[in-house]
Amino acid sequence: MAKMSDPRAHGLSTPLGSLDLGPLTIVSESDSLKFVAKAFLNRGTSCAVLDEPPLRVVTERDLAAAWAQGRSAQDSVGLISSNNPYWTPLETTVAEAAAAMMSSGIRHLVVVDGDGRPTGVVSMIELFSILVHSQEPMALYASFASFMTRGTRG
Repeated sequence: MAKMSDPRAHGLSTPLGSLDLGPLTIVSESDSLKFVAKAFLNRGTSCAVLDEPPLRVVTERDLAAAWAQGRSAQDSVGLISSNNPYWTPLETTVAEAAAAMMSSGIRHLVVVDGDGRPTGVVSMIELFSILVHSQEPMALYASFASFMTRGTRG
């Protein structure tokens, strides 16, 4: 997860290209799972883009699944990377990106430039932070209260 600028400075219609997504974490398909896990810890990220084409990513969830399936820390990350990651152009708004992530059930979205090159990765937590800070506090409270009430009835 990249460090973003103050989420209060952005709103639902802010294009992803206007966010400070920070530098990509880039790994090679031959890097070990242990190397990638250390990169996540050292950089404070939870998603990396593989250097070699085509566009592929590896997330903390991929690492957890690999180890749960008995993979070795020395196995190459290319064996577990997502071959068809979700991506979106720089012009996509915060609201559009959040909606796409929710409907697809993903927590990371690769942001690409006009030539299809990855320029950053946005995480659900980053978008959620912007969404929360862009709402009027009472309206946000009412939305959460309504959601929580619905959740306890069924």
